[in-house]
Amino acid sequence: MDIVEILLASLRGAFAPEAAVYALAAIGLNVHFGYTGLLNFGQVGFMLVGAYGLAISVSTFGWPMWVGVLVGMACAAVLALLLGVPTLRLRGDYLAIVTIAAAEIMRLVYRAEFANEVTGSVYGLQQFATPFFELNPIPSGSYGFGRFSYSDRDLWVMIVGWGLVALVAVMVYLLMHSPWGRVLRGIREDEDAVRALGKNVFGFKIQSLLLGGVIGGLAGVMFAIGFQSVQPDTFNPEITFFLWTVLL
Repeated sequence: MDIVEILLASLRGAFAPEAAVYALAAIGLNVHFGYTGLLNFGQVGFMLVGAYGLAISVSTFGWPMWVGVLVGMACAAVLALLLGVPTLRLRGDYLAIVTIAAAEIMRLVYRAEFANEVTGSVYGLQQFATPFFELNPIPSGSYGFGRFSYSDRDLWVMIVGWGLVALVAVMVYLLMHSPWGRVLRGIREDEDAVRALGKNVFGFKIQSLLLGGVIGGLAGVMFAIGFQSVQPDTFNPEITFFLWTVLL
């Protein structure tokens, strides 16, 4: 494969559905570290619970897909609380240790044999996003040219995925330029000074962890929809460090 082929493949991948998922998850990580200074090494854990929240709701319990999306985001919020409450009163290193450990523990739990009836164990869950693709207004076929061709299904996921990226990016921008966001940036620079001004630093950190975690959960939901499949070993620690690469 020559350099031109490599560049073309890279450009195609830059607009693919998976790229939108990574962009969305990186925005959540940016809320944590970029704006608040929270060292989160387990963003993939939020993606995992978001993806499985959707998949389990639809495949295992037979709930409507829109309920599954809400469940996935709610699971990410609960995870943020479970991780944040015992660690955010401490310094940043503890959060980093807890998040990377929690993400890996959850991956192992979801792939365990005892969870097979709910999570599908190592085989995961498949074919639960049919209602999403039934809403696809794009006629069946291939669109684009050469290596920049996408199927109607991929194009539909890309439109929704990148639309969410734009929407979430604007929302985060507006929040971070509000008084609330200025407090977060103050915590990033010097949390003791912010505390001295009478602000509840712990409360703001929890809110930041919740917001970034829910965005990560939404990224997991889009991942599950795009691939119509979730499998625990997909959500390995490497994903978090890919997200750090995107962020930095």
